[in-house]
Amino acid sequence: MSDDIAGAPVTGYAPAPNRTTSSEDIPARLTFLRFLVRPLVSAHVDRPLFRDIQRYAKQIDGYCRRLDYQRTRMGDAVRLVRNPVMGTVSAPPPRLDLPSRRVLTLTTLLAAACEEVEGGVTLVRLSEIVAEITRSTDRALTPYDPDRLTERRALAKAAEQLEHWGILRKRATLVADLQEWTDSRTGIGAGYDVDRDALLLFVTPGTITLAAYQEDQLAQAPQVRAQRFGTTAWNSALDAAEPPESEPAEDPGQDEESPAAIWETQRQATRVVRHLRALVETPALLYGDLLPDEAELARVQRGLRAETVLGLIGGSIEARSEGLVWISTEVDCPATVDWPTHKTESWAALMIADKAGRDGHRDADGFVHLDTRDVDHIVEDLLDWKGHLFRKDLQGRPAETRTAAEEVLRWLGMLRTGPDGSWRLSPVMGRYRDPELIEPSPATHQDDLFTHPAHDATGDDAYDASLTPDSRRASSDHAASTEPDGEPA
Repeated sequence: MSDDIAGAPVTGYAPAPNRTTSSEDIPARLTFLRFLVRPLVSAHVDRPLFRDIQRYAKQIDGYCRRLDYQRTRMGDAVRLVRNPVMGTVSAPPPRLDLPSRRVLTLTTLLAAACEEVEGGVTLVRLSEIVAEITRSTDRALTPYDPDRLTERRALAKAAEQLEHWGILRKRATLVADLQEWTDSRTGIGAGYDVDRDALLLFVTPGTITLAAYQEDQLAQAPQVRAQRFGTTAWNSALDAAEPPESEPAEDPGQDEESPAAIWETQRQATRVVRHLRALVETPALLYGDLLPDEAELARVQRGLRAETVLGLIGGSIEARSEGLVWISTEVDCPATVDWPTHKTESWAALMIADKAGRDGHRDADGFVHLDTRDVDHIVEDLLDWKGHLFRKDLQGRPAETRTAAEEVLRWLGMLRTGPDGSWRLSPVMGRYRDPELIEPSPATHQDDLFTHPAHDATGDDAYDASLTPDSRRASSDHAASTEPDGEPA
C-alpha cells in the first residue's frame, strides 16, 4: 500500500509491551486463527486442532462475540459459524483451485445422500441416492447421470470434498476401486463411514435463513441497493469498479419502519463489526470501500480497531493513508497464502500488476485504474520481453496469459475487473515488489551453448564480453525472484 497519496506517515500497531497477557492468550489467538482457516473440524481429521479448540473454548467464544460469530459443537465435531450481517459474510477470497459449480452442487447432494445411510456405505450406493434425489426434486436442477464419465468424475471429486471436511471417512480399500468405478463404472467405487456429527454441522440452516431474510429486506429497499455493504474488494457481487461516492439522502418524511430506514439503522449498528471482519478475514480495511461516514469512523478509530484485532488474532497492524492492513508475525502462519510461487502465471501476474501499478491512474483512495487496452499492452510487452521463459501453453498467447494472471490476482483479492475488461488494482498490491527474472547460468563445459561468437577485424572468433557466464546470475528453475515488502496473510 503506497503512502504517497495523502502524505501521512505509516503508523504501526503492535501489542503493547505493558499489556497484561496470560500464558494462554497467544496460543488461544493462534488456535482461533487456525479455526478461521478451517471452520469445520472433526476429531478424527485434525485431533490437535479439535483438542486446542476445546482447551481454549472460553477465549474463542469471547473472540466470536466481538465478530458476531458462533462456535457450535456436535459430538466430536466443532464448527465456526459466520453469521451474515446485512445479507453477506466477510470471507477470504475462494481458493484458486475451487471446484467447479457442478462439483459443488454434487457435494451438497452427496451430503444429502449421506443423511439416508447408516454406518458404512459405498460410493456406488451414494451415486444411486444422488441420482434418485435429482430425479424426484421439483427444483430446477440438472439431473445426475451416473452413465456419463464426466458426472462420475465430478461425483468422485465431490466425495473428496466431503472427505476433506471429515464427513466421509474412507475405509481401507484399493485406490484402483475408485478409479475403476469412475472410469468404467465397475466395482464398488470406495467404501466410506459417515461422520454424523460433522454432517449435521456441514450446513447451518439458521444461517441460510437469516441471510435470506436480510436479502429480502434489501430487495424491499431498492433505493439503498447501490449502497449495499459486504460487497468489498474480496467478495464483491455488484460492480465493484464503481465505489460508493455518497450516502443516500434521508427523506425527512420517511417512515422509521420502512425497509430503507430499517436498513440504514442496521448499517449504522453494524459498522464496527463489519470493519473488524474485513481486517480479520481479508486482511485489509480500505477506506475506498466504505461510505464517507464509515471511512471517517474507521480513520478516527483506527487505533481501537487495531487493538481489537491484535487481541483476536495477534500479529501487527499498519495504518496507511488508504486503510489498515494486518501483518502476520508468525513464521508458519496458517492464514498465509503461498504466493508468489514458481508457476508461470504466479510471477507473470506479479510482474503485470507491478507494471500496471506504475502505468495506471491512481485515485485518491489508492486504487489503480486501467482500461482493457492498457492491460493488453502490458501483457504483450511482457511476452515480448520474457515470453521465452513462459510455460509452453502461454508462450505467444497474450489472451491466455492475461486470463491466467487475472485469475491469480482475483484469487488474492487484489484485482477487480469491470464488465468492459477494465482493471481496478487494490492498494494492497503495493506491498509486493516487481520480481526480477533471472537467466540460467551455464555449467563450465557448456559455455559455448550460452555465448555468441563475434568477429573482429581479423576474422578471428571472439566471445562478446557482455555475454560471459560471469555476467549472468544463476537460477535453477527459471522462476521469479521475489521479495515482498511484508508478509501479509
